[in-house]
Amino acid sequence: MFFINLIHLGEKWLEIKKQRMQNLLKIASPDEALYREIMLSLGYPKNKVNFLELALILPYSEIKKLKDRHTIEKALLYRAGFINEKNGLPQNFDFSLRMDKSVWEYKGIRPANFPEKRIKGIVELLEKSVEKGLVNFFLKKVKSQIENKNSKSALKNIMDFKGIGKQRKEEMFFNIIMPFLMVFSEDKNIQQFLNFMFETYPPLQDNRLTKAFKNKHPDLKITNVKQHMGAIFFEKTKEIT
Repeated sequence: MFFINLIHLGEKWLEIKKQRMQNLLKIASPDEALYREIMLSLGYPKNKVNFLELALILPYSEIKKLKDRHTIEKALLYRAGFINEKNGLPQNFDFSLRMDKSVWEYKGIRPANFPEKRIKGIVELLEKSVEKGLVNFFLKKVKSQIENKNSKSALKNIMDFKGIGKQRKEEMFFNIIMPFLMVFSEDKNIQQFLNFMFETYPPLQDNRLTKAFKNKHPDLKITNVKQHMGAIFFEKTKEIT
């Protein structure tokens, strides 16, 4: 029987995530890169490509000009093809640039995760970040928690915005925010704090891959996020091979 080192696998998972963020920063500004990744995550599992397209046709640079929550929401819904109402949008808004509503997938998706609801859910975060930018918004949040030795409390304070559920916020932080800031920031205190979060935060809610891993390896205990991601990496690697 071969030995499975979940800590080592979690570190390999993180390196791949960080490489993705580095690649994104080569083709987009920091705010746009982070915005695209967040929007992409909203499409889980069947609308990822559509949410990425929406992020491209309504970039963060344009959202920053819209400023208030109502206008941001209306612009996203219009560009996504969900509404036709133009009142309240800026006169210089490009009304010809939009998606067709028919491209969005609904089959097998719970109503709570319908794309228009996911769009409405992310609007508060976008509104809160427009003044200083999305990257600086999260950098400030992380810096404010560096002395917090309770990882669960720290994450709650960092992801302090409504519209997205607790489970999704956890996934968004560890899959996107954490690896992105690890690549973007050169601040050693931030790096140490993010590693602390990765090593001490409890495992996330089980998904198909972690359930499969636990069924096959019941004696291996998963006690933190790093091991949780290691189990996911192990199962994904098996699927590929």
